[in-house]
Amino acid sequence: MRYQAKLDDFYHDFKASAEDQEQAVCLMTEKWIHHLLSFVPRKTIKGVQREALYDWIQEELSILEANPFSPVNIVELREAFNQAIMADAPNQPDVESITEEQLDDFRQELSMMLGHDIQLTDDQLREMVKDPQQFHDYLQALMAQQMEEAQSDEDDDIDWGTDDFFSHDDEQASRNSSHTETGQVLYSDKQMTKLYRQLAKRLHPDKETDNNKKAEKSALMQQLSQAKKEKDVVALLLMAQQHLPDHEMVMDSDMIARLQATLKEKIWHLNQEYQELKHGHDLKSIIWDRFGGGNKASRAKGLEQYRARLERDVEELLKKCQKVTTIKHLQLHLKERINASRFEAQFLKMDPAELFSFEKEYF
Repeated sequence: MRYQAKLDDFYHDFKASAEDQEQAVCLMTEKWIHHLLSFVPRKTIKGVQREALYDWIQEELSILEANPFSPVNIVELREAFNQAIMADAPNQPDVESITEEQLDDFRQELSMMLGHDIQLTDDQLREMVKDPQQFHDYLQALMAQQMEEAQSDEDDDIDWGTDDFFSHDDEQASRNSSHTETGQVLYSDKQMTKLYRQLAKRLHPDKETDNNKKAEKSALMQQLSQAKKEKDVVALLLMAQQHLPDHEMVMDSDMIARLQATLKEKIWHLNQEYQELKHGHDLKSIIWDRFGGGNKASRAKGLEQYRARLERDVEELLKKCQKVTTIKHLQLHLKERINASRFEAQFLKMDPAELFSFEKEYF
C-alpha cells in the first residue's frame, strides 16, 4: 500500500537523519546514570534525599528502556544499580552483629528503592547482606511478579465489548469466509486460469535477456504468484490490464456479480489495513505522527530541529556530569526534585474550587 510505503520511506529518512543523535543521547544518559550510581554508597545521603536519588536513577533507566534506538545494555545497567545498593553489605565485619536499627535502615532503603514496603524478616535481610546473590534473586523475582501483575491489570482494563464481541467476530469470520469462497470460485474459472497462464508466460524472467528488464519481471512474477496464492482476482485483472492490453474477456452476469462482490470485499480489507496503519502504535506510525506532518520541506526542517535538540540534550547531560561532582552539589539537585515532587503532590490534592485562587496567588 502507498501509506505503508510512505511510513517505510519516512522511517528510513528518520533513521538516516537522527539515529546517531538518538544513540549519542542514550550513551550520555548511560554515563549520567553511572555518575549518579557513584553517589549511592555515600552515607551522608539519607532519608528522602536517598529516595529521591533512587527515583532519579529509575527515571533515567526508564527513559533508556523506552528509546527503541538505544545501544545501551539496560540489563547490565540495572544490575549495576542493584550492585551499587548492596556495595557496602559484604564489607560488614560480622553480619550477625548487625543491629536491629541497621536492619531497619536497610529495610527502609530497599522499600524506597522499590517504591513499596517489603515483607522480609530480619533473618532474611541478614542472609541477603551475607550473600548479595540472594538479594539479586529476590529483586528479579519481585520485578517479574510486578510485570505479571501490571500485564494482568492492563488486561482487566480492556473493554472487550461483551455484548457484541461474538457478533463482531462472526461478522469478521463471515467476511473472510466470503472473501475466500468468492475468490476461489472466480479464480477457478477457466478464463481466469487462462489469464494467469498468459501473464506468467509474458512476465517470466527466464525468457528476458536484458538484465534490467529481467529484474523487473522477477518482481512482477512475485506479484503474480502472490495473487495466485491469495486467490486475488482483482490483482490478477489489474496486471492483465497493464501487461496484456489486447486480452479480452467474456463476462456473463454471474461473473460480473461475483466480481462486484470481490471488489467490495477487497475495498473493505484495504480500508481495514489503512485504518490499522493510520492509527497504529508501532514505531513507524509513531514517528510519522510526530514528525511526518506538512510538506517535504517542513518535515526536513522538523527533523533538523529535532537533531539540534538531541545535541543540546547531550551537552546538558555532559555539563551535569562535569558540574555535579560533590555530595553538596548533588544534594542541591535532590532538594529541587523533592520540592518539585511535593509541589506537584500538593497541586493534585487541591480541591477544584480552590484552584482558581491558587493560580491567582502563585501565577
